[in-house]
Amino acid sequence: MKKGYYIFICFVGYLFTCVSVNAQVGSVHLTVELPGSGIQKDSAVFIAGSFNGWNPRDSNYCMKRIDSKHYTLKIPCFYHKKYEYKYTLGSWDAVERTTDGKTDINNRTFTARKRLKIKDQVAQWNIPEPAIAKDTANQLTAKQIELLTTLKDSIEKAKPVIVTCLVEVIQKMNQNLLAEQPSDTLNNQYSEELGDALGSIFVSLGDVFKQMAQILTPEQKQQIREAMKEANAPMDLPNLIGKLVPEKK
Repeated sequence: MKKGYYIFICFVGYLFTCVSVNAQVGSVHLTVELPGSGIQKDSAVFIAGSFNGWNPRDSNYCMKRIDSKHYTLKIPCFYHKKYEYKYTLGSWDAVERTTDGKTDINNRTFTARKRLKIKDQVAQWNIPEPAIAKDTANQLTAKQIELLTTLKDSIEKAKPVIVTCLVEVIQKMNQNLLAEQPSDTLNNQYSEELGDALGSIFVSLGDVFKQMAQILTPEQKQQIREAMKEANAPMDLPNLIGKLVPEKK
């Protein structure tokens, strides 16, 4: 038993010696120069690579600031092993890019060895365009929305009456035109009735639209005029005004 245990200890020692010889652990010293005037003191530069699971914001790989443009860090590595990496500002949305700022760079690489020092330069950062804030200055107030809703409701309530009136006139006109001996007098009469019905509709709608326009501020009217220039802008005033209704959160 003792002999077997002794052989086991020797075998483990042999393996440890082989591993320590073929996979010696050391460190690699990286220094990077940032583009332009660098970054502010409250910002940070990280190294993400095959040595830390490509974590873009690994606190263990947060570089030490030398000045606004230069950062440095020693990272643990196995000698003779090849590594890949990139620099980030804490996320893949803010990773280093090529000089034109439009293309991600290829992964940087190094093979670890004793006293290896690496000096890199970041050409550009991928800084996402800031989202353009929606202009909310001219959105409808709660009172305006209430008035607009009331006016829209009045249009909806009037629709059945309008449609019924038009249908009745058109039916009478069709019956006369399809009769064996159509009456020109009746046709003229029905045409006048149809014109009167349409006229009253436009007058009623015009009055409602006028009231809608009166609830708007000059700035809101200007914004609607600008919106009307768009190719896909709605043609009717209620929907144009509806563009000023605040989005529900």
